[in-house]
Amino acid sequence: MFDISPIPLHPSLVHFPIAFLLSGTVSVIWFRWFKKPLGEQWGLYTLVAGWILVVPALITGLIDKAALPPDSPENALANTHTTGMIAMWVLYGVALYLYMIWQKREQLSGGKLWLWFGLLVLASATLALAGHQGGRLVYEFGVGALP
Repeated sequence: MFDISPIPLHPSLVHFPIAFLLSGTVSVIWFRWFKKPLGEQWGLYTLVAGWILVVPALITGLIDKAALPPDSPENALANTHTTGMIAMWVLYGVALYLYMIWQKREQLSGGKLWLWFGLLVLASATLALAGHQGGRLVYEFGVGALP
């Protein structure tokens, strides 16, 4: 456990990036589909904020993970959770990068638009699955829960 705070830091930090990434994904797809550029722009800002806020959650999660016994069942589940969350962060990063490149060149349409939507949906699904594993760590094994 990350012992500089009386409350568990990692479980406390994960909720904002999850909310921002999922709501940003829904927003940019919804507003792009219905041709509302201002809504799409705010959805994009939400995605960027969520992507940035993943960093402190990842750092505190890795610190908490390092405190687990290496041969424990919690550590095996934490490995799955960590791998999924890093993959999610990379997928969202690639999606944001492609958006930036394609939107700047006004090429975000047709197949590229569907690829971008697909990356966002894949990243969201990865977030949901890896987040579920994190929830299992807290609620089944008590990792990161208050004593």
